[in-house]
Amino acid sequence: MREKKRLWLIFLMVLLVIVSVEGIFVHAGASEDKKLPKVGPVKMNHPPSSLEGKTVLLRWNGKYNGDRYLSRIGELMSQQIKSVKIIKMWEIDKSTAAISKNAEVSEQVAASIAKLKPDLVIAAQAD
Repeated sequence: MREKKRLWLIFLMVLLVIVSVEGIFVHAGASEDKKLPKVGPVKMNHPPSSLEGKTVLLRWNGKYNGDRYLSRIGELMSQQIKSVKIIKMWEIDKSTAAISKNAEVSEQVAASIAKLKPDLVIAAQAD
């Protein structure tokens, strides 16, 4: 019970949006009148009841100190959750540590993340 409370406190403190990679669908077609990408239905998955034995991917967009922030989150999770695997996406694929300029780049980043098949993705930016 104590571990669950700590885990939820971590999530509440960081105010991150947790999205399962498979739970999002983005349609890359542009709206003709506004030239904006259309976003299709978004299905949010429920967070897992435990992160023990799960793979958590940390995704940074390249802004100053965001990597340090996410690294600390990864450290805390590793200390408090048995056998959690932490992946720092920016260390695996440096091209993903950038702000997406368009829908195509966003889709490439999402595809890179999906290849690693994480159970959970935590994304953050900082300034």
